[in-house]
Amino acid sequence: MRDRIIPLIKEERGNMLVFSLTIFTFMLLIMFTAVFNFSTVFVGKDKAMNSAQQASMGAIKNVYDAMEQAIIAYDAWAAVNFMPPISPDVAEREHSLRAANPEWAKSEVRYTAIDQVFSEQLAGRPMLMSFVLERLARAKAEIPAVVARILSANQATLENVTIFNGDDRIEVEASVRYKVNKLGLDFFPAYTDTIVQTGESRKIGFLRAL
Repeated sequence: MRDRIIPLIKEERGNMLVFSLTIFTFMLLIMFTAVFNFSTVFVGKDKAMNSAQQASMGAIKNVYDAMEQAIIAYDAWAAVNFMPPISPDVAEREHSLRAANPEWAKSEVRYTAIDQVFSEQLAGRPMLMSFVLERLARAKAEIPAVVARILSANQATLENVTIFNGDDRIEVEASVRYKVNKLGLDFFPAYTDTIVQTGESRKIGFLRAL
């Protein structure tokens, strides 16, 4: 009798061990799936935020590229009308800003120089004001397409773009799609959602002078 019972007990213990290991492995898989999807949400948020920020930077570049065109147009007009050009003033201010702020990016120095000179001189130069308003209108019309193109390259979607918000910035809302990865666990609910994040450009300093 004893010889029969002992093998049965050993077999039962073996079965319990296998069962316990199976449950443990299953629980680990569930935890891994949950953590994996949780981390995916954070990755999605980061992607949406970075995409929105890049798009707002692209939009602001479009605005200041238009202002560079306005400077060129005004200088050409000034040359034939015996008026002083604006570009030397911008270049001088740019030089001063670069010397005072060596850590600034080249684009930030240039943009700030334009902001300051325009803010000081637009009121006294009607033709410069005219060129600025004309180029700015074109840039504003192009911004949605510029933003959408940048977001598309980052596999994000444009939700909304606010051109010149209350703080004189370009505000971009971008979204990415999030989907639960079941990793083979069919009992996990099928779930998709949209993660929306907002990015803002630098402040456009000359707008208040218009």
